[in-house]
Amino acid sequence: MLHVEESGQTYHREEIKKKIQTEVSGDNYEAYIIVDEPDAQLSEVRASLEANSVVYGIDDNALLEALKNQGMRTLAAIGSRHTDGKDGWFERVENHPQTEAEKKFGICNICEGEIIGIVHKPTQGSVGVDVFGKKIQPKQGKRINFFTSPNIKRTETETQITLEAAADGNLKIGNASIEVITEHTIRQDIDYSDGEIEFAGSLRIMGDVKGSGNLNVKHNVFIQGSVEDAKIISGGDVVVKGSFVGRGDGIVRSKGNIEAHVILNQTLEAGESITITKESVNGRLVAADTVYAPHAVIMGGVVTAGNKIEVRTLGGELYSTTRVRLGIRELATEDALAIDKEIEFQKKIIEEIKNKIYLLVRDRIDGSNFTEEKAENLKLSQNKLQEITDQIKSLASKKQETSIEMSRRKSPKLIVLGTIHPSVVMEISGVHCGLKQSFNNVTFEESKNEIVRTKNI
Repeated sequence: MLHVEESGQTYHREEIKKKIQTEVSGDNYEAYIIVDEPDAQLSEVRASLEANSVVYGIDDNALLEALKNQGMRTLAAIGSRHTDGKDGWFERVENHPQTEAEKKFGICNICEGEIIGIVHKPTQGSVGVDVFGKKIQPKQGKRINFFTSPNIKRTETETQITLEAAADGNLKIGNASIEVITEHTIRQDIDYSDGEIEFAGSLRIMGDVKGSGNLNVKHNVFIQGSVEDAKIISGGDVVVKGSFVGRGDGIVRSKGNIEAHVILNQTLEAGESITITKESVNGRLVAADTVYAPHAVIMGGVVTAGNKIEVRTLGGELYSTTRVRLGIRELATEDALAIDKEIEFQKKIIEEIKNKIYLLVRDRIDGSNFTEEKAENLKLSQNKLQEITDQIKSLASKKQETSIEMSRRKSPKLIVLGTIHPSVVMEISGVHCGLKQSFNNVTFEESKNEIVRTKNI
């Protein structure tokens, strides 16, 4: 039989149990005392706890309170609770709200340099000690296992991984993968009811673009079918394998090259060259460099090029006037306007980033709510601000170079491999010329303020 001795007195466990009750919570982190005996002593309370193996976190003041409050349940010991680790998790950063059309065609835009999201690493937790003095090991947080494509930049710190798009394109987030795909394919028709569709990468459409639908694509556009009165804006090249036929409201504007099979009443504007593979009727063709149609017919409308026009047949015997303009200085002006528009767009982005930086810096000054995540976002925003500032400087330089390049171009040429008809009116380097008869296999160019015609070899 266990004896507890203190101050010359001996208490048996059975007697202690009769006078004092000890209860331990289910998780073993709390121990309670209920004193039922009016003349119970502090030593008896301690002995009761010891008899029940409670050795950690005992509060002597609580024991005294228990003696005063006869019959009341008093918290006498508290362990040090363990903290379970937190599983890793992915925090998505929304950059572009999706339109209904983009949802329909599976488009989720992401631009190079934009933050996709933050992968928070798991935490380990902390060890606890219960009232029995036993160490309680925490549950360890689990890490996220996922795959990222080469088009994603990872910036890692001790607590998180920041994912940044390293290319423009379509963001795909799966259960175990995060990817930026630079080209997206739509395997159906697009029409005016879909509204405007924007895409940050290159877009491939296997059907038609019907009605007056709008496409705004940052890089290349490939259309397997035909285009009606749509407006297609591209930062790269555009290829229309079918026809581009409508009432004259359609336009394809590209910073690169444009290729089309058949044009009727519509407008093409290319930052580089235009290629026509069959015919253009009443079209408006504007190319900063070349209009290339060695196997095609161009009849009616206006054809403008900065450097060269090469065509099989130009004009028609019984057709309306076909106007040709070569080496026109306003092409430089059009390029300059496009650059100015891009600079204005980038300046708007700069203002948004500056506002974001201001809010983050204010949080840093306040100090109370400036997390490590916010510090990382501040750094990334400052880097992005510098990057866009450099882009604006580059655009301004490009504008100047474009103007210089246009002024240096000499001897723009109109090359006709087949027949040019009298319905053609031409202007080369500011010199006008009309034809009184048809010519075959000839080249026209300006020399000493006159239009000179030579036979092709």
